[in-house]
Amino acid sequence: MKEAKLTVFPDPLDYRFTAPARPEPRPEPTEALLQQLRAIDAERCQRLVISGGSPTEHPGFVELVRAATALGFRRIALETDPAPLARRAMPTLLGKLGFAEVVVICGGIGGEVHQRVLRDPEHATALEGLQRILGHAASVENAPKVYLAAPLVRANLDDLDGLVDWAIRSGGLSGFLLALPEIGRVSEAAHDQLLSYSTQAQVAARLFRKCQGHNVEYGFTSKRGILPCAAGEELEHFATVFYDRAQYLKHAADRAGERFSRVDACAECSLHHSCPGVETAYVDRFGTGEIAAVPLERSMGWKLRRINRLEGVEYRNVSPFKNDSAVNPRGLIRINGHCNMSCSFCFVDRTAPDFDPEQLKREVDEMARGGTRHLVFSGGEPTLHPDLAGLIAHAKSLGAFDVIEMQSNGVKCADLEYARSLVDAGLDKVTFSLHSVDADRSDAITRLPNAFGKTIQSIHNFRQLGVLTQIAHVITKANYEELPTTVRYLREEFPADGGHLSMCLAIAQGISDLVFEWVIPTFSEIEPYVSEALDYCLDNDVGFGGMIGQGGYPPCMLGGDLRYYANNLDKVYKSGDSSDQFYKPERCRECCFDSYCLGPRKSYVEHYGDAEIRPFTGELPAARGGGAGADDSSEAAASAVAGHAARDFASPTPRESQRSGK
Repeated sequence: MKEAKLTVFPDPLDYRFTAPARPEPRPEPTEALLQQLRAIDAERCQRLVISGGSPTEHPGFVELVRAATALGFRRIALETDPAPLARRAMPTLLGKLGFAEVVVICGGIGGEVHQRVLRDPEHATALEGLQRILGHAASVENAPKVYLAAPLVRANLDDLDGLVDWAIRSGGLSGFLLALPEIGRVSEAAHDQLLSYSTQAQVAARLFRKCQGHNVEYGFTSKRGILPCAAGEELEHFATVFYDRAQYLKHAADRAGERFSRVDACAECSLHHSCPGVETAYVDRFGTGEIAAVPLERSMGWKLRRINRLEGVEYRNVSPFKNDSAVNPRGLIRINGHCNMSCSFCFVDRTAPDFDPEQLKREVDEMARGGTRHLVFSGGEPTLHPDLAGLIAHAKSLGAFDVIEMQSNGVKCADLEYARSLVDAGLDKVTFSLHSVDADRSDAITRLPNAFGKTIQSIHNFRQLGVLTQIAHVITKANYEELPTTVRYLREEFPADGGHLSMCLAIAQGISDLVFEWVIPTFSEIEPYVSEALDYCLDNDVGFGGMIGQGGYPPCMLGGDLRYYANNLDKVYKSGDSSDQFYKPERCRECCFDSYCLGPRKSYVEHYGDAEIRPFTGELPAARGGGAGADDSSEAAASAVAGHAARDFASPTPRESQRSGK
């Protein structure tokens, strides 16, 4: 539970424009509100919002806030209209009560506009209250952050620029938010105030750019946001809001009384499986003339940027992985989160900085004492950490690790001398992220111009330096058809007699709230390309792994062909909570791979169903070593989940070691 609301007056400020007059204040009973508070899990709630009209006017306001604090709510926000804030002592009181943020709903800068939108005739008092709370935030240390919010309706369409300009000049403004009315909640009598998604997108883009230029946060009050297929290209720079909408409406079909419609554009849209369609009430009001399918190259080009800090996201620090055999105990440590690439299927928090090297060294020491023999430095992009060579040298000096590996996109290591410095420090192996062998497509996927050639040069450099090299290739909607071309190119570019090369194949997976689920292909559509690529690997001495376990491809999707799995069956890496992440129907018990296979991820089944799962029956030989790429398979299978290919949850702290193998 990221956010919970406690509504103390039945007065939704962003829908006041639908009423003929300001509603009479009818406070909810304090005891009933206290019961609601106790029913919320304070440990899981990241943000509690006290809302509804003018919450500070509620007779039990202070009691409710103190009760929330006593119950353990860590972050409490106030959502209010501005007039009550005009009281001289109010900003100080809110600070003493421990509010983290105050979200002030305003109708507009003009008196008539404000009155029309909020049904509030006291425009001067409202501006005084807003100015008082902004002044307090600007001048008092640790004062609650102030966010200004406004419903976006026809009445204030031309007024909001002036409101935002005024608030920015006043100082103390942390952010500006737009409240977009849900058409299904607006009475037909007020429909004339509603705006189409395309108009909303134009206004939002203009105001967001204004805020961005003044270092002010921005966004919508609801993650529901704007329908991307009706927004044109106005919000492409702020496409986080499209992703937020897809996540918010993921289970919208279950919302009581709300209906969605599939329109003609839906059939060709890359978001088809991630979006329930268009609100039926919206289609009835505005039609479908502005709705156009979103092509895959556009949706995969969206960048996730943090646009405001109202919704904190907690990432898991530690993802304990285990291998049912004792083969190759592994440990992975992320030394940063930021990266010079921005792949749409990566779920590492790119806001995480370079972590403190001394703390990282202590973590490495602990992993050595815990029995880790294969240490993996990852990120983010580890080569961006200024102390990477020192961290590798420290790990080498401990004498505890048989293999010291780095997972990287290789861009910085195109410089041979820099690559040599890492090898001299003790680096034994590098797993490179490479998701296309077409230079233009690769750079489009990673969103880093001219990166492809540098990654290829980096692989040559490390092979020249005698280091084990492995390619981590994530299969997505954008690249699956070129899989056979990919493995042929890699063998031709990196001949067998020129040094070590293996492949780690992983399928893009929706394993965190940072992954675009629409980049995930179906098992059925990629099957012929995967089979052809693996057959080539078997015939041309290219090692491969990552085919089973966490991040893998359920064996029944490849007909249970033992050639693809025989060398991996004793190297199935899985997380301790794998049963919560993966799905297996009852019929999987009939499959000879049942004890090895985790099944597809639950997020995959939510998207595509489980009809592709076909139990495979037959006698499995004992897991064996030897053969092409046998040494690579164990490490590749691990890297499919540990590395840039399909990473486990990232964290804004460095403590992320998988001590029992991965």
